[in-house]
Amino acid sequence: MKVKHLRIKELLAQSAEQLREVTDIPQKEAMILLSEVLGAEISWLISHSEDEIGENKRLKELLQRRKNHEPLEYILGRASFYGRVFDVDTRVLIPRPETEILVDKAMSLAKELSPNAHIVEIGCGSGIISIMLSLLLPHARLTAVDISSEALHVSKHNAQKHGVSDKIAFLEGSYLDSVSGEIDMIVSNPPYIANEEPLGIGLSFEPSLALYGGIKGDEMLCHIIDLFQERKAKVLVCEMGYDQRNAICQYVEKKGLAVDFYKDLAGLDRGFWIKE
Repeated sequence: MKVKHLRIKELLAQSAEQLREVTDIPQKEAMILLSEVLGAEISWLISHSEDEIGENKRLKELLQRRKNHEPLEYILGRASFYGRVFDVDTRVLIPRPETEILVDKAMSLAKELSPNAHIVEIGCGSGIISIMLSLLLPHARLTAVDISSEALHVSKHNAQKHGVSDKIAFLEGSYLDSVSGEIDMIVSNPPYIANEEPLGIGLSFEPSLALYGGIKGDEMLCHIIDLFQERKAKVLVCEMGYDQRNAICQYVEKKGLAVDFYKDLAGLDRGFWIKE
């Protein structure tokens, strides 16, 4: 059977057309997928746009997965965060750009503590937060906790990939149950979507354990605030839902604490921090 050949620019145009219903950037995603299949840089595709290549079975498979709304990061097996590449799969949440702001805020607040402060992350998932804090705060002691052994497998792999395996203690457990000793800072990007809230079709591929935070959505955040007080930590930094500011304010006020909030790049409330 004769293999059909197309110029690269024609193949990209056809691929982009297939993705038009699932992404706002079909041309870019088509280029990313073809680049992945060919093992070539996107710049090479552009400079060789007139070259002819045969139809590619793997490209068809990847395009079909994307047409089914599977996130691009899961298809590629990696995601960019804070200028670095982390491996991800369906065992962990895909890193979001707004979580980089959480890392920035945690780093800034940690610098007010001792250089070797003990920072504990609740719900580490792919490990991106603890790994970045370990890289940015080389003398800090990091403990990363997750209830999912599958997620911990991914986070440990990423820590090894970024050369910080020996600087982070990974523990399986619920909240702080497995953490002993004094804690200087607690950082968390916990599940904060209400249980009954419908998910976008892309989110349906991500682990529900990392998305749903309770009937109202803020239950886990409130419990983490309780633990912050109980464990007498000095600082707490959390990501939250854009519409949870009032609920957090009311809860913190009842606890006799003061809270500050930060916004994401879209100007929406996205997180908070509390100092002792």
